Amino acid sequence: MKENLLNLQVKGFQADFLYSQARFPALIAGIGTGKTYMMLLKIWQFCEKYPDSLALVTRRTYTDLRDSTIKDFCRYFNVSLNADKEYHMSNGSVIMFRHGDELNVLKNINLSIAGIEQAEEFPTDEQFTFIRDRLRRTNAPVQQLCVIANAMGHNWIWKKWINNPVSKEYDAVTANTFENADNLPEGFLNDLRQMEIDAPNHYKQYVMNSFEEVDADDLLFTHEVILQAQNLNYIGVEGTKRRILAVDVARYGDDETVFTVLESKDIIRWEQVNQESWRGRSLMEVVGKVLDMHKTFHVDITVIDDVGMGGGVTDRLAETRIKVSPFNGGEGCEGIQFYNKKAEAYFRLKDMMDRGYLKILKDDVLVDQLLTIRYRYRSDKAKMIIGKEEMRKDGITSPDRADALSMAAFYTGRALALPKGRVQIQEVADNKYDPMRY
Repeated sequence: MKENLLNLQVKGFQADFLYSQARFPALIAGIGTGKTYMMLLKIWQFCEKYPDSLALVTRRTYTDLRDSTIKDFCRYFNVSLNADKEYHMSNGSVIMFRHGDELNVLKNINLSIAGIEQAEEFPTDEQFTFIRDRLRRTNAPVQQLCVIANAMGHNWIWKKWINNPVSKEYDAVTANTFENADNLPEGFLNDLRQMEIDAPNHYKQYVMNSFEEVDADDLLFTHEVILQAQNLNYIGVEGTKRRILAVDVARYGDDETVFTVLESKDIIRWEQVNQESWRGRSLMEVVGKVLDMHKTFHVDITVIDDVGMGGGVTDRLAETRIKVSPFNGGEGCEGIQFYNKKAEAYFRLKDMMDRGYLKILKDDVLVDQLLTIRYRYRSDKAKMIIGKEEMRKDGITSPDRADALSMAAFYTGRALALPKGRVQIQEVADNKYDPMRY
């Protein structure tokens, strides 16, 4: 791409930000409004117009900076960065990319322009102030620190730009997603409209750009969906009889070890046919219970939560002839829709229940736990489930029965793909297993 000003057709709100001459221009807008592009383009044009400029683009974490911001920059302008994460223009201007933890090493630099992407990811204005102190390069008549962000209640961005800004130098431009609707796919817009019902808090904040102080987390399941899942009628369905055993192993004293069995009824419908829970049992007792249930239910796939104590169960079962599928909810996913495997498993469970493809047991504890599962969208739009540690801080007990159910749901597609005869089953003779061996 040539280093010259681009003749672009931009929306009014985009132009207000792009051509603002204020020292601190901010574009606070919903998803899909082109915030990143506008900030990078503003910096590109500045560096092109004023030779020998030094520009900084920052984001809180290295991973997000590398996988999102830098990739966007290279794609938008058809360029590549050097090994130092910098792009050098022919007029002597330099655009460098640094994540939040790298800022402290930049104490002696003089910047012409800077940009903070997803500024709401920074909990305070510390990084903003740090960069502000370094806007002192004299090659241009104006120095600018640009901010793009999603609305996030009454945080530091709201205080500086929205709630009685201290000067005109704090120039705030706001927009909701629908103000850029003609540049967005119709399917995406339809999904946003559905989100107003499915995820109202997320919709208010990330789509309508509301600064209202709401809990940004949304509940994954509703009473109506759970009630439907409990009362499905599978009478007369023979079933393909694929079975999945999922075990969520207790990590703390007040947690349960939960055993859940799902059975397929046809190529899309499943039923939770068994659930048992234990407290205060030893690792080897859990191993023995898995072997017993494996034999009783003729299990096709055995899924074990492989984190913490579950890792020990997986190791012991590996010494038998049982084939185990270890589940680590913290592992990443191949796609970008989900933050990790735990989120993918829970959203698969939600999809099955929403569609009426899963009948669950009428267990009040399971219902209560399902109704505590919350999720949020990260700034990269990946969905994540709120973790147990954060739930404990809010006084919510570990949702062990719900976790076991979600792990089983995660493997439903794989179970149906198994050949007839359930080749995964490797029966263990009664006299071959001796818990005392381990």
